[in-house]
Amino acid sequence: MFRERITRHYPSLSPSFRKVADFILASHQRAAFMSASRLAKHVGVDVATVTRFAQQLGYEGYIELIREIQESVLKEMRESRAPVLERLETAESPITQTLWRDWANLEKTIQNISLEDAREAMEGLRSARHIYIVAEGVGIGLAMTAKSYLKMLKADVFVLGQGAFDTAMELKELTPRDVVIGIGYTSYAYAATKALEIANRVGALSIGFIGQPDCPIATQAKLLFACSVTEEGYLPSPTGPGAILFAFIYNLFMSDPDSYNRKLVQFQEYYANLTEGTARGDEEVVDDLLGLF
Repeated sequence: MFRERITRHYPSLSPSFRKVADFILASHQRAAFMSASRLAKHVGVDVATVTRFAQQLGYEGYIELIREIQESVLKEMRESRAPVLERLETAESPITQTLWRDWANLEKTIQNISLEDAREAMEGLRSARHIYIVAEGVGIGLAMTAKSYLKMLKADVFVLGQGAFDTAMELKELTPRDVVIGIGYTSYAYAATKALEIANRVGALSIGFIGQPDCPIATQAKLLFACSVTEEGYLPSPTGPGAILFAFIYNLFMSDPDSYNRKLVQFQEYYANLTEGTARGDEEVVDDLLGLF
């Protein structure tokens, strides 16, 4: 898909190419009906730049790129995104407008996910010996949440977000049977990018979840899930990366429900034993625990 190609090449694009990339990523529905000359004029570059941009992405030329964008727009029209856009335009407050914008972002993410890559990622997570989740800044919260869920099925799940020393200490055990997940919302995800580079060198599966096209994780992830966001700078929306990562974890649970249920019951038993005689132990906690997992 054109979005994935742009995202993978974005860090290496020239300033002129980025003008074209930014416009297509932000307004692909408008771009779909533009000739090369009209798009060039709109973003302030020459026609040759638009053609070379398409070729750098791996297309034969601009016509092949624009046809793919048009196919994407037709698919979106078939799936009736209009109601969400309508609600976004008529939102009564900035808060509801932000929420509807996230809804639209999530719809875009769903439409653009590669089912083939999703299947490969699921199989990799299912068979992984160790799972390493590398994140920085705001991504660490999502990484810790993912670990909390995954520990119900996988014993060896590690969050690496404490700096180069601790990350290197854990990754020294990395093998081709492992999975390294990089989470990045912004262009500051350098440690996660380096960890994915190490994973590729070792032969482990590298998976990236990102929220902006300039996130460097895109250059190293074998399987990349680029989520749609509208906010820029240091405050990109966490909705897309969080939702898609949870979707993988949930389906990992559902792929082996018997194992999940056995471990959940065992967890409940041990928790009850550990809290026996305490105020918490005197409460009915089974329903609460089921709600947590």
